Amino acid sequence: MKKLLLIAVIGLLSYSCTSKWEYKTVSVKGEEQETMGKFKTNTFDVSDESLNLFGNEGWELVGIYEKTETAHPNFGNEEYVSGLQPNVRTAEINFVFKRKK
Repeated sequence: MKKLLLIAVIGLLSYSCTSKWEYKTVSVKGEEQETMGKFKTNTFDVSDESLNLFGNEGWELVGIYEKTETAHPNFGNEEYVSGLQPNVRTAEINFVFKRKK
């Protein structure tokens, strides 16, 4: 019985190691919305329905990462924001999906 169980486990492990995957990255860019002083924030429109569409096609969400951007430059000129201010914001959110080929 133990040998049969061991063979089954080894078979499952070898099958999972030989699986081939395809990947897809979906980027959602932010839209400027609110102003906090001289700083404009970005908002992102990502709904459950849009993510469920990928799930219905067999895609599995495996990671999320963001890209940032400089919100306003500061070159020591009076026209630019100076002092301790938030200077970066999220520019886009990237969703990484995978599914078996």
